[in-house]
Amino acid sequence: MNNKNKGKVILYLMRHGQTILNRAERTQGWCDGVLTKEGLEVVLNTALGLSDIRFKAAYSSDLGRAIKTAKIVINENKASTNLHLKELESLREVHFGKYEGELEKIMFRDILAYLNVNSIEEAEEQYDFQKEYCNSCCALDETKQAENYDKVIKRVMKSLKDICIENSGNNIENVLVVAHGGIIRLIIDHLDKSFNIRHMDNSSISKIIYENGSFKVESINDTSYSEKGKALKRKLR
Repeated sequence: MNNKNKGKVILYLMRHGQTILNRAERTQGWCDGVLTKEGLEVVLNTALGLSDIRFKAAYSSDLGRAIKTAKIVINENKASTNLHLKELESLREVHFGKYEGELEKIMFRDILAYLNVNSIEEAEEQYDFQKEYCNSCCALDETKQAENYDKVIKRVMKSLKDICIENSGNNIENVLVVAHGGIIRLIIDHLDKSFNIRHMDNSSISKIIYENGSFKVESINDTSYSEKGKALKRKLR
């Protein structure tokens, strides 16, 4: 069957819960912090808010913070059957090289200096900043481990396309994908620059539709599922 003629796939692209490195405002790419108590609570609320959605499949980055988040969502889901998590290296966050674990303000100070601008706002005016912050980290990284934009976007978009093709059928299928704030922003920016997103909340949901071989961003940074889960918990008390 021609993949372009298959049914619609709705990706529920979820950012992992808050970690100790998020709270400390440290750069967290391939290094991995555990979820905070508050982070776990918001993940659980979001999981409850998603519990009535039937997922055909579930995927996550192979980093611990994403795996933990995804397993909580799967555990609370009542509408799906035989939902098993698939952990993929290709869904990892950007590798920031020498900036892994560094204070975010230091990384962005260096990036702005490299780009010869005084603020992120100025960088956004002069550059395709979602792209250039990756490229700047890569250029500044003496360890040669940091990923440039082309490498990152190629790996993650191939992964998303493979996921959608694997789960396309004759009906509309929902697929859970738990990943990371930076990589989700890059995906959204790559598909639709009109969103101009700078921040991605922990445990938020962004929906991307795959149909007829193409992606379309439907919504971004949606925290209403967490609010729905909180309301459900109050009812159960």
